[in-house]
Amino acid sequence: MKRLYIIIFLFLLSTSCNNNKVKLSKEELTRYNTTIQQLEELETLYDKAVNSKNGKSLADLVEISQSISYEYNDEGMNQATIQHCDSLKNRIAELKMNCKELYEQVTITSGKIDLININNEFTEGTATYPVYLNQGELLFYKIKMETASTIKIYNYDARRIVKQYSNRQNVNDSLRINYSGIYLIEFIPNGKQYFSIDVACRPCNAKDIYSRPEISSEIVSCNKGDFGYKAAEGVKMYNCFDEVRKFTLRGQLKAAFSGASTALVAVKVPANATDILYSLRIATSEQDRSSDGNFYDDLTYSYNKIKFLGLPIYEREKSYGLLKTLLDDNRPLREEDAYCNMYVFRNQTQAKQFQDGTKKASELNYDVDYSTLGTQSCNGRIPVNGQKTIYLAFENERIRYTNYLWVEAVAIIPTTEYHRIEYIKK
Repeated sequence: MKRLYIIIFLFLLSTSCNNNKVKLSKEELTRYNTTIQQLEELETLYDKAVNSKNGKSLADLVEISQSISYEYNDEGMNQATIQHCDSLKNRIAELKMNCKELYEQVTITSGKIDLININNEFTEGTATYPVYLNQGELLFYKIKMETASTIKIYNYDARRIVKQYSNRQNVNDSLRINYSGIYLIEFIPNGKQYFSIDVACRPCNAKDIYSRPEISSEIVSCNKGDFGYKAAEGVKMYNCFDEVRKFTLRGQLKAAFSGASTALVAVKVPANATDILYSLRIATSEQDRSSDGNFYDDLTYSYNKIKFLGLPIYEREKSYGLLKTLLDDNRPLREEDAYCNMYVFRNQTQAKQFQDGTKKASELNYDVDYSTLGTQSCNGRIPVNGQKTIYLAFENERIRYTNYLWVEAVAIIPTTEYHRIEYIKK
């Protein structure tokens, strides 16, 4: 059918151009083709809705149908082409009217508006569904569960429970709404399981069929004990240095006369910290960059971004996953010709021997798992393992070239954070 309409329209456009000697733009043809394709898709959905008479599907169809429209520029068109375009506009208007009439018919016949319809949904934890209800409406809800669980219905605006069902496998009930506002239907399962939920309401007047407000939601930080709060393992960050530590490592030849080819910095570990995240930028020029000294702020920004996206924040047994993500987001710029050795010492005596030059690094017991030889600019993680101080040592083994280092360190301290979902009427 669509192909036939397009062929007819192309013929009419061609006739219009030949008769009036006016070249019509491709824009008009594209607009027509796109609109008729959208219309026929909606007409197919309408035919299905006529058979199913599902209130929720019809409500969605009414909303979608209101978005389709068609306007055209009749310049250069003959009368037949204009009539064809008008026919398309009339079909759109007819579809919009039919969708509304069918929705009203189904709503009046059943006396209900479908709000939520979910079948065989799998859940491992609490599931919450917000709905907006008007004063005087009757709320209908039917919930089936595999095992006995708990159902709670909240008046979100008043922050209180209006109905609760405990240790129930099936719930089929109704509730008269005394106050307009946002209501939450909360399903608290007893273990992993599948469930189905149908929610509908009986409006008090016809205008409520189309004017029901939408609800948006966002995750916000809160305090323990706040309404709807949830606890999650998070992290607190501690900046180990007041400012970025900068070192100059001379090449071996220059160091024989002045300066040093090694450097060492002690990282004090705060109480309860589990990991140290460090940033090491190495360059052959001593010029600072605007990013130097921002490691703590950048990690904090990345962490907050992850947290407010609603992703898992921190799990002790999987902590490296989060820390790796933070480090990946904040890698220092690399310079191909700048590299050095980095050693991690956990013993003060051995760190001092390296610093004094009484022993070479190869003669000392550095932590081989977290030390790197010939590294370029990088960042990384060092587990604390209960120690109060960790020593980062650096060595330039190059003969001629001087390296410049910028070192930053941030301690990770596990903590419990609280957040909740805030619902807003749009």
